[in-house]
Amino acid sequence: MTAAGGGAAGEVDEGPLDEIDRLDAAAYEAFMSEVYDALGGRGRDLPARELHGGLVEARGAVHRAALTAEDVATVLDGSLVEAIESVGRLQTQLGAVGFTLAREAAVRGLHRDVALSLTDWLRVRCPWLSTQEAAQITEVVKACDSPVTAQIGDAVRDGTVPLHRAALVARTMSRLEGSLDVDQREAYAEIATRAAGRRDLADKDLARVCHQLVEDLLHEAAPGERERAAQELRSVTTRRVGPGLTRVTIDAPDGVAATINGVLTSSLAAPAPVKDEQGQVLEPDTRSPAQRRFDALATTIQRGVGRPGAPPSTARATVLLMIPFDPAGGVPSGPATTAAGDYVAPRQAAEVACSADVTPVWLSADGAPLALGRDARYATPAQWKALAVRDGGCSFPGCSALPQWCDTHHLDHWARGGHTDVARMALLCGRHHTHVHQHDLTATVSGGTVTWHV
Repeated sequence: MTAAGGGAAGEVDEGPLDEIDRLDAAAYEAFMSEVYDALGGRGRDLPARELHGGLVEARGAVHRAALTAEDVATVLDGSLVEAIESVGRLQTQLGAVGFTLAREAAVRGLHRDVALSLTDWLRVRCPWLSTQEAAQITEVVKACDSPVTAQIGDAVRDGTVPLHRAALVARTMSRLEGSLDVDQREAYAEIATRAAGRRDLADKDLARVCHQLVEDLLHEAAPGERERAAQELRSVTTRRVGPGLTRVTIDAPDGVAATINGVLTSSLAAPAPVKDEQGQVLEPDTRSPAQRRFDALATTIQRGVGRPGAPPSTARATVLLMIPFDPAGGVPSGPATTAAGDYVAPRQAAEVACSADVTPVWLSADGAPLALGRDARYATPAQWKALAVRDGGCSFPGCSALPQWCDTHHLDHWARGGHTDVARMALLCGRHHTHVHQHDLTATVSGGTVTWHV
């Protein structure tokens, strides 16, 4: 046989593709750059164009599949079942695409550019996502940060595991992280991920598998390791049962569980019938044992949080912070120092001075005190509650932090003559309090709405 190109029998002429195959990585990159340049750069944006085109086509196809109530009534049972199964597969595929894009956005730090958590950033970019769905994406993205548990994200990308099931596996592995060595974590992640990909395994069965992994860990660990594992596994989770009712689940190490059980079996949980002055029962206590235990726990918690004062922004001042002051700019002119001689960077000093955990002492150029922090500088409990009602939490756009995690921030800096008035303050979570000071952002309040100029 004579090879194409006129070579001798039994020989094959090498073509240009064979030469390309022998190129090393650097040479191949240079070759492809020449190809792109020859194409006028048209090949470089191919993935983006494919992504955009594919999503546009998918939206169009879904639009064509839409039916009116009258149309769907004419679909036969077999076709209806097949269509529902197809929708399920499509949702898994779409979840895989969305997760892949969210993962890349997280790697690039797009959410950090605007000082948002990934969950909040996804909710801003995709308002139709529920908080739970965005949190599930975040949980799986976090799992991908470790090569040991990256297989969870790989299963989502491959379309073999739906996002919500992968999130359950990611949460389980996150809980087990401090109690397992690398090989154990990888083995546990593989078991749970494989179970999550089984179509014959319902969500509740997958939850049992994940729970069994936790139980196995505690049973197999030595006594000392078991205590450490139990401490790592402590958690409180909440789930909405229905309107007006939330389920709270507590996983407590034995020591803390003993304290909780002490409350649940104390006199607070005993029946409390209504009695007359002679001790005769007038009305029996109709609460069930479970309701009495709840009331005992709620009473204990309310006693702990019911003390007067002390929301986050009104803690007792305990630290003196000496801050050099620039009258022209109304900002710190250099690093601040504590009474112990520790240094605090200028922008951090301005942020810390907003907290009632310190008493700021503003100093002139020659070190003379210009102003001392005083009680009136901090929001009162009543003012903090008013801000909590008005702002509903962190006032920074896109942030979902609750009021109890926020501090009061003076929109007009205290050092610049700002006043502690509700109309000139706003709630900020710790992350955005730092962000606002780092970027010296300003805001206005109009009609009870805080608008940040970002």
